[in-house]
Amino acid sequence: MSVKTSEPPCDLEGVDEAQDLDSEGHDRLLPPKLAVTLAVLSALYALFHLAVLNFWSIDEWVFRVLHVNMGAALAFIGLKTWRGEKGHAVALPDWLLVVAAIGCSAYVGINLQQLIMRTGVITTIGDLICGIAGTLVVLEFARRVSGLILPIIALVFVAYVFIGPWLPGLLHHSGFRTDNFISFLYSQDAIFGMTVAVSSRYIILFVAFAVFLQASGAGEYFMRLAMALFGATRGGPGKVSVFSGLLFGTVSGSAVANVVASGTFTIPMMRRVGYSRESAGAIEAASSSGGQLAPPVMGAGAFIMAEITGIPYSEIIIAAALPCLLFYLAIYLTVDLQARRLGLTGIPRKELPKPRDLVRDAFLLLPLVVLLYLLLSGYSIIAAGTWGLAATLLVMMCREIGFRSSVLALPLVLFIVLPRTGMPVNFAGAIAFLSSAALMLMLALARGKAKTLPAVLKTMAVTTFNGLADSSRKSLQLISVMACAGIVVGVLGLTGLGGRFSSVLLSAAGDNQPLAFGLAMMISIVLGMGMPTTAAYAIAAAVVAPALQQMGISPLAAHMFVFYCAVISAITPPVAIAAFAAAAISGGKPWPTSIRAMRFGIAAFVLPFMFYTSPQVLLQGPWIETVQVFATALVAIYLIAVAGEGWMFGNIGPIERVLAAIAALLLLWSSLSTDIAGLVMAAGLLIWTRRRASQQARQTA
Repeated sequence: MSVKTSEPPCDLEGVDEAQDLDSEGHDRLLPPKLAVTLAVLSALYALFHLAVLNFWSIDEWVFRVLHVNMGAALAFIGLKTWRGEKGHAVALPDWLLVVAAIGCSAYVGINLQQLIMRTGVITTIGDLICGIAGTLVVLEFARRVSGLILPIIALVFVAYVFIGPWLPGLLHHSGFRTDNFISFLYSQDAIFGMTVAVSSRYIILFVAFAVFLQASGAGEYFMRLAMALFGATRGGPGKVSVFSGLLFGTVSGSAVANVVASGTFTIPMMRRVGYSRESAGAIEAASSSGGQLAPPVMGAGAFIMAEITGIPYSEIIIAAALPCLLFYLAIYLTVDLQARRLGLTGIPRKELPKPRDLVRDAFLLLPLVVLLYLLLSGYSIIAAGTWGLAATLLVMMCREIGFRSSVLALPLVLFIVLPRTGMPVNFAGAIAFLSSAALMLMLALARGKAKTLPAVLKTMAVTTFNGLADSSRKSLQLISVMACAGIVVGVLGLTGLGGRFSSVLLSAAGDNQPLAFGLAMMISIVLGMGMPTTAAYAIAAAVVAPALQQMGISPLAAHMFVFYCAVISAITPPVAIAAFAAAAISGGKPWPTSIRAMRFGIAAFVLPFMFYTSPQVLLQGPWIETVQVFATALVAIYLIAVAGEGWMFGNIGPIERVLAAIAALLLLWSSLSTDIAGLVMAAGLLIWTRRRASQQARQTA
């Protein structure tokens, strides 16, 4: 792809600052031998998960303990204790933490049967020591990788267990024995409960899928596709940012990671055509945050939702499709109206990728197609993720040998056809992968590429090793926050505080469901500030979602509402980490960038209320009603863009903007009377602004 820019691609210091906001810890510069050892252990850690998930059956509790503690050991060796730490050696306290993590894992494995019988009821000295040491390991793991906020929240909840008997009213509980509580905390009822169950099954698998998909060239293809489709349009780079945020979101569950991945390219392009620093950063922040709403991956939150609600993951990603589409259309329309208002242009066609090249490389998307096909065909998430991951290796092999991507048509056919023959999906996937790899090697030999094959295989081996090690490194943040969130969820369940909180929320709202949703949104956003989306959603799902369900809201609608709120916390001041990361890259001011990001992403603050007023948008109900709701929602998001940008056939004043906002809200409520009222107001506004624009044009002429 040849896209010419008149300025350097990006400020490298700004990129580093943006990456720091992702709170994934700071890597140590280790001595060479220790660095190699850590890389090998990281690769083995990823392979261990793939083996257990697909072939090797071990006890679930032991697997979860190894998942958390071995990840913590990697973090204690490879990551600095604090950002300003000097020196390259691993300090003695870190080695003690590694020993504690290994020791706790061994203790659980050796005493598994006894622990199952006595956890939380009869606690031995060994149980108490293991529980204290293991909990400290989890808290330090989370602090080192994701910052102080979540560990502090967890410690507040731990303290609540001890001081609760002296607290009045809602916060009072009868108290618990210290040793039994510690034993309970380090069990499958708290730290190794629902959140770590999701983490151990899916995190490594889908992070590896994202890493290998990027290595296969799909990330570059996404950007080329976005440039070809939107680069030349009005305000083109802004629209490229929107579309690339959507595409990158299919393989990443981190708003800041999306900002860094696409923003380093799109933000300088937006600056080139006339966007201000704050607007460029805001567009990138809003679109990158929404990436976590994009199926099929949707971050780890979708996996937690499936675990809590019992709704199949495939149904969740299907239900999320229309809201995600509406969210991105809303950003796109806002960007388009801003480009009209400011007179922004696009990138010249001659500088953009050629459509024929994109068509020729379309099979680079083989892994995504395999993943989606297996998911939507009813196969397990693990099987879909595993064979989607295997498909990325075929894409890499195709590129290394030098074949056109059309060679990948055969693997595509095999991955689709073989599972439908009735054979087990893992067996079918293995046949499809091995036969495709063998045929590519044979084709390379037939075309006289025999001399290049050793280099190809060596490159594949190195890339695979680095990819596995990188997958483990990139998984540490999610693993740590899931384990630490387990402390909060466990305490909520043990003390009954979650249920009492739901009662308070219901009492505060009374019979006013819109007020209850407003309070739930505010609480969920506050919980999510400065925390990764997955941890924010896990806690809000335990605190807020049950209250909404008690009001008669379906589990899917209640949890999707909370999930949306957790996601948009990334662009909500005062701790808008995605907006601050984008501001670091663009060189803009953080606060104005976050305010503008909220304006571009305002639909995400409004659409969740449709899950209550119009559950059809989640594909719950007859298809004709879904079509009607979607159509009125399209008009509504256009009016939201009009109200935000103050443009409809020309600049409009405050009164017209208020009327556009009111009409949008009426349409989003989706009853017959409000739809009619909203459409009438929208039509009147359209006629009025069009007529005024025509009169102004005639006067100018």
